[in-house]
Amino acid sequence: MPSKKRLAAQVFAAENANRPSVQIWGMRGMVSSMHPLASDAAVQTLRKSGNAIDAAVTLGAAIAVTNPEWSGIAGDSAWLIYLAQKKEFFYLDGYSTCPARMTLELLQKQFGLERASNPRAFQEEPPECRDEGVVVGMVPGTPAAWWELSKRFGTLPFRDLCAPAIQLAEGGLPINRYLSESISKFASKLLPYESTRRVVCKQGTVLLGEGDTLRQDDLAATLRRLAQGGDRGFYEGETADLLFNYCRQHDGLMTLEDLNQYKPVWRPVMRGNYRGTDVVVSTPPTAGAHVLQALNILEGFDLAKLGYHTVESLHVLIESLKLTLNDRRMSGGDPDFLAMDVERLISKRYAEELRARIKRKQVQIAGVGVFPGSSTTHFVVADGAGNLVCATQTVGSRFGCGEVIEGTGMFMNDRSWWMALDDGPNGVSPLHRASIGHAPTILLANNCPYAALGSPGGYGIVPYVVQTIVNMIDYGLDIQSAIEAPRFKIEDLGGQVGMEKRIARSTIRGLVSLGHDIFDYPEWTDQVGGVEGVYIDPATGQMLGGYDPRRNSMAAGVS
Repeated sequence: MPSKKRLAAQVFAAENANRPSVQIWGMRGMVSSMHPLASDAAVQTLRKSGNAIDAAVTLGAAIAVTNPEWSGIAGDSAWLIYLAQKKEFFYLDGYSTCPARMTLELLQKQFGLERASNPRAFQEEPPECRDEGVVVGMVPGTPAAWWELSKRFGTLPFRDLCAPAIQLAEGGLPINRYLSESISKFASKLLPYESTRRVVCKQGTVLLGEGDTLRQDDLAATLRRLAQGGDRGFYEGETADLLFNYCRQHDGLMTLEDLNQYKPVWRPVMRGNYRGTDVVVSTPPTAGAHVLQALNILEGFDLAKLGYHTVESLHVLIESLKLTLNDRRMSGGDPDFLAMDVERLISKRYAEELRARIKRKQVQIAGVGVFPGSSTTHFVVADGAGNLVCATQTVGSRFGCGEVIEGTGMFMNDRSWWMALDDGPNGVSPLHRASIGHAPTILLANNCPYAALGSPGGYGIVPYVVQTIVNMIDYGLDIQSAIEAPRFKIEDLGGQVGMEKRIARSTIRGLVSLGHDIFDYPEWTDQVGGVEGVYIDPATGQMLGGYDPRRNSMAAGVS
C-alpha cells in the first residue's frame, strides 16, 4: 500500500499539473541559473556596474559552490559571448584536456577491462563503469576560462568577481532539497572517499540533508588563491601541488606539467538560419553544429501547421533529432586533432538528404547507442548595454568522479568517462579534449540578439535546446513558457523516447501507432534537461528571464 507521503506527493503533482508561469522581467540586466543564490550573486555584480562578462564569471564561481553535484572549479565549461559595442560573437573553449600520461591502454589496464567480455565499457559514457576515482579526471579548464574572460572583457577586478563564491563557501549555505536528494542518491559514489566524506557528511558518516549547512572551507581557500593569483593561483603554487600530490597518491594521472601548460582556447562561432531567425552557436568540441543541423532538417516541415505537440509534429521532431544524434555520436571530437567537416553537417543540402529519410507515417530512423543522463549547469547573463554571456559549466557526471581532492574542497571531474577507449573521433588520447554535448545558443532578429539559451543534459542537450527554440519560433511561446512546456528525451536511437506525462494520452497513443517506443516520465522531471535563457524585447530592450523549475533554477532581473 502506498505510504501517506507518496500519496500526498501524487495528489500534489495532480493539483499542480497546470501551474501558471511566473514571469521575471528586468530593464538593466537579467540572469538565469540553476541556483537562486548564484543568480543573486551575478545580479549584485551587475548592480556594482559590472558588465555581463563580470557577472557571468561571478555566477560561474558561485555555482561551483552552490551546486557541487552539477558544477565545480575542477570541471570545464563553454562560453558563448556577444559584445554589443563591437557587435561581435566570441566562443571560449574551457574544456578539460587529457593528461599527457592518459592513454587508452592505461585506463583499460587500470579498470581491468576486456573488450570481449564488456565491449560497452570501451564506448563513450558506459553505464556504471570507469567513472569513479581521480584516475578518470582530466586537467580542469574552468578556472583558466574565468581568468581569461575577466582579463579580456571584464571591467571589475577579478578578486571582486570571486568574492561572493568565497563567502558562500566559507560562510556556508543551506542545503536545499534538490542537493539533498543528489547527495542521498549518489551516496555509494561519495562515501568510499575520506576526503569526500568531509564535505558531504556530518558526524563522520551521516550524510548532509535538507536544511543542513554546507560549509566548504577548503574550497574557499582554493578560490581565494585563484582570486589573488589569477589562473596561476590555480595551475601553479599551492593548489597545483595539492592536486598533483593527491593524484600521485591515489592513481591519478595529472602532473604539475599538465597543469602548468593548460590554456583555454578562443574558437570561432557558427551561424545558421531557421525560418528567418539567425542562430549563432559554439563550434566543436561542443555540439552547437548539431543544433543547426536539427533546425535545418525541421525547416522542411511546416511545424506550425502540423500543430503544437500533435502526433505529426512530435513524430518529425523525434525522427529529425534521432538523425542528428546519430551524427553527433559519429562525428564529435577535438578539432585540434580531428579533421571535421562541420560545414557539411550544417549545410541545407545535407539536411535535405537527411529529411528524405523521414517517413511521415511510420518510424524509420533507427540505429545504435544509448544516451545516459548527465550533470551540468547552464546560465545566461545579459546587461543593460546589450552584452550577453551564454555558458555551460560542468564537473561531468553527478559529483564528477566522486572524489574530492584533499585540501582543496574540489570534486574532480570524470571527463575521460565521456570519451571512448578506442581510436574513434572521441577517443582518449594525451592532451585531447572530449567532445561534449554543450550547445550555448543565441538567436538574432535583424542582426540583433534577442534570446540566449542552453541546457545541461549530455546527449540530450541538443534535443532540449531545439525543442525550446521550436516552441518559441514555430509556436510563438515566450521563453518562460517555451522552457516550461513538456519535453521529451530520446533514450536511444532504436526508438525509445521518454515523455513528460503532461503530453496528451491520445498523442502518445498516436505516436505508438507509428512505431515509437514511448514511456512516461513524471509531469516534471530533470531527466529532460534544465533549460536556462534570457529574452530581450527588440523594441523596448526589456528582458524576460527564462528559468527551468525542473532544476531548482531562478531568474533575477535588474530594474
